[in-house]
Order: sequence, then C-alpha cells, then structure tokens
Amino acid sequence: MYSLSANQLSSQLDAVLELADIDEVILTRDQGESLVLVRESVWRAMQDAMHLLGTDINSDRLLRSLLLVRADLLGNPVDR
Repeated sequence: MYSLSANQLSSQLDAVLELADIDEVILTRDQGESLVLVRESVWRAMQDAMHLLGTDINSDRLLRSLLLVRADLLGNPVDR
C-alpha cells in the first residue's frame, strides 16, 4: 500500500495538473470506489450550476433569461 501525507499529495497534484493542463484527476483504487479530485474553481462552478439548475423554478427562470438575452442579441423581441 502506498501512502502520502497531505503535503506530499498536494505537491504531486500540483505537478500533475500543471503537466497535463487538466482540471481533474481520477484516482483509481484496486478495492473501493475511485476518487475524483478537481480544482477548487471547477468545484465551485459545478456547485453554482447545480444551485441554478437544482429546482424547476430556478431552471425555468434561467432558461427564460437566456432566451431573452438571445432574442435581444438577435433583435427578435420576445414576450416577457
């Protein structure tokens, strides 16, 4: 079994993320579930998206707003 301290893991992940130019790393294990490590900025964006789309009311409002912006940009008025 291979183990790393939090400091060792942190330095290794920084190197992996920089070399691969990626936002997430999947840690596979022989036994048990795999783990996904993501950059904090990616995690926060996912949290925001889940909040915005988490309820029917929020997702309907977001879709309506996007349609209005699209119509304004294309010059096609939409019933508000």
